[in-house]
Amino acid sequence: MRNFQEFNKWLSLIIISMSIFLCVLDLFIVNIAIPSIRNSINASTAETQFIIVFYIIGYGAFLITGSKIGNRYGHKKTFIISMFSFMLFSFFCGSSTSATALNISRLFQGISAAFMVPQGVALISNVFTVEEERVKALGIYGAIAGIASVIGQVLGGIIPDLHFSFDAWRLVFFINIPISLLVIILANKYLKEVEIKTKESIQIFPQMILITLLIILMYEIVIGGEEGWKTNNILLLLFSVAGLIIFILNQKRKFKKGKEVLINMKPFLYPSFKVALLAAVTYYLVQDSYFFINAIFFEEHHHLSSTTTGLLFTCQGIGYVLASLLSVRFLNKYQEKFIIFGLVVMILGLTGHLYVVNSTTINLQAISAVLFFYGIGCGIVLPSMFTNAMRKLPFSVTSLASGVYLTIQQISIGFGVSLVGRIYFNFDDGYFMATLVMIVLLLITISIFLISDFRSKNKPSKF
Repeated sequence: MRNFQEFNKWLSLIIISMSIFLCVLDLFIVNIAIPSIRNSINASTAETQFIIVFYIIGYGAFLITGSKIGNRYGHKKTFIISMFSFMLFSFFCGSSTSATALNISRLFQGISAAFMVPQGVALISNVFTVEEERVKALGIYGAIAGIASVIGQVLGGIIPDLHFSFDAWRLVFFINIPISLLVIILANKYLKEVEIKTKESIQIFPQMILITLLIILMYEIVIGGEEGWKTNNILLLLFSVAGLIIFILNQKRKFKKGKEVLINMKPFLYPSFKVALLAAVTYYLVQDSYFFINAIFFEEHHHLSSTTTGLLFTCQGIGYVLASLLSVRFLNKYQEKFIIFGLVVMILGLTGHLYVVNSTTINLQAISAVLFFYGIGCGIVLPSMFTNAMRKLPFSVTSLASGVYLTIQQISIGFGVSLVGRIYFNFDDGYFMATLVMIVLLLITISIFLISDFRSKNKPSKF
């Protein structure tokens, strides 16, 4: 009986982890497959960026609401319904015959992921009530996300090169359908609903304002760069920026008055969190932009096959996984200094890209080594950034802070693909310029940590 209960617990973990697996898989698999998708549906450079950006906007903007929905209506129920929605929009993505249809489906696929993923931690905590087991389970949950990124890079390269009577890239999305269907069946049978203790209010109107402003902002950045900055583009861009500033100030004012808000401002009362969040913004502007421009550059400039591109990125993924396994131990010992070290490794890796990748001739061994080296830097920084942001916060605030952090993370990723992607497409030597911008952004990230450390050391004593 005991063995059966243990089996059910770990089976439940695998079922729950499929939400983060599919979410991460769909980001990385599309990143690598993007050149094949672009050529198949004759997408413009702007429409190509939106394939990535709209998914991230939908996911990032609805994460907080997704968490609240689970708290209000039940985590298991929300998990199953959102998994079905993710499966449905995956089918629409794979069936799309135009860039417009694909991008609309990607937006709703991202929103589905935003409702699906936040249920994971609550469901895991409900299954693993002993703290030691729960920590182990959460570690496995995080590791599955890392594995998904590597698998996504491999499949994103291999699948588009397969030969079928239809465009093989469609399997990039169709692959989600059998996985989702199996997870729904197993979740309905094996997962237990979490007891709802407090029903949180859902801020529908602020949520709609946020997603609208973000779509306008990202859209105008991309379209303005594609078609030229006309008066209406500039006005809409300024409107969205002003709207976001007013929105945040309004949320802050309501929070101070004790009113219900979409974005809880409590974590911002802690200086360490504000510094970590500011550093996260500049770092995540680089994170997925790197995959976006390199995948296109490998296939369209060096004329590498999709499979070769995917296998090259696997070298980056291996470096990432190896480094991430060691990151927690060294972060506890060296704290921000360890993150700065990882950022320096990434900068050196990008500098290597300028000489090895941005070349008239191609040396696959040298490129593999450079990507592996860059992956080590990512493996140091990416897991450490989140841990560092949460490390100094009291336990009562970590849940709120994680929601805010992940939201800002995803929005920054979307903004980065829009901004760096536009630089790549708009300049004659776009790869060089885009890579240079990413190096500058990482240098700014280092500066944020160094300035914060300098201020904390020189802060006048209260005694």
